[in-house]
Amino acid sequence: MNIRRFLTTAAATVLVLAGTAGPARADTTFSSPSSAVPYNCAFPGFTQQVTAMAEFTGPDTVPAGSTFSITGISGRILFSDTAIRLLAALGYDGVRGSGMIQVTASNATPGLSVGGIVPEQIWPSLTGWIDFAGGSESFVAGDPGLVEFSMGTPFSLALQFHRRPNGTWMPWTMSCNVKVTSPAQNPAFSPALPVS
Repeated sequence: MNIRRFLTTAAATVLVLAGTAGPARADTTFSSPSSAVPYNCAFPGFTQQVTAMAEFTGPDTVPAGSTFSITGISGRILFSDTAIRLLAALGYDGVRGSGMIQVTASNATPGLSVGGIVPEQIWPSLTGWIDFAGGSESFVAGDPGLVEFSMGTPFSLALQFHRRPNGTWMPWTMSCNVKVTSPAQNPAFSPALPVS
């Protein structure tokens, strides 16, 4: 066997395969601030502050002018102690429905949005939250530079609150706005997305 000829042929094959392979594309996880962002939300019969956190998966880089998607938009909306007590006093102990915190972006134009699911959650005593998962959005990248993502405001969830002891479900659209503070909230996801 001619080793030199074999190695040359093998090297040529690798180069051909490398030339025909698609561009490498790793996925990146984008996360909201770990401290969570406060929002004011309308519950049945009252408005209360919650804190929210979210994450999603997106590309590690995109070309200018290209369409790209972010997927797996998921997170948790944590109730204040006061909100938990008020819900309990009204006889509510769980939730289900649909919706998510919308993601906004600088240097990108929004496209199609698919809302997430709020799975059925029955809360233990003196705890309360709303989990959501499975949302996605598409964008068209702008100029070379960076796309910076943020948690949107306002957002709304199409919910049903569970009422004990009879087990009925009450429809409710929970609308939320980021709480105005000084200094202002930082609802940005990190990292930023490079645009080439």
